[in-house]
Amino acid sequence: SNIICLIGFIGVLIVELRKYKKTDIYYLIKGAITIAILITGLTYVFALAPVGFEMDFKQKELANTAISNLLVHLISPSLVVLDYFLFDEKGNFKWFYPVIWLFIPYDYLLYVYTYSSSGGTFYSIGGSKKFAYFFLDYEKIGVSGVAIWIICITACVLFISYLLVYIDKKLRDRKERG
Repeated sequence: SNIICLIGFIGVLIVELRKYKKTDIYYLIKGAITIAILITGLTYVFALAPVGFEMDFKQKELANTAISNLLVHLISPSLVVLDYFLFDEKGNFKWFYPVIWLFIPYDYLLYVYTYSSSGGTFYSIGGSKKFAYFFLDYEKIGVSGVAIWIICITACVLFISYLLVYIDKKLRDRKERG
């Protein structure tokens, strides 16, 4: 999601510098980026940090894993959310956007299982693992365990996404009232 944010914010920078009109597609993508990185931060705080997650066992030789985790999982998400609250025009998120915003986490699932089934390992996110995260490892927690995690994460993503849309509408209404 940090790479998605980088690419997305390059697009935002282009839109801002060239003063392009911000269309529904702009806000759809901006919301998707915001939700994706917010979910990264929340997943880290509530699911990964409590079990001692570290970015990469090799990074201990190269850099401080605490700083890496802080930047990728807390600072980056905080800055993107802050960007929304400080700079984005409010009231542009549509009520159907959250369903579309699920594309990013589901695309990531497809990537994880495709990469894993091709023999790939996830060195940069928690050591050499067949699956990126413990809650995606059907060999350890079973297919039903993974399904429960995916359902719960989907419900949380939708809740947070609809909450963002609701807040977006309320902030617009408050601004319009004066």
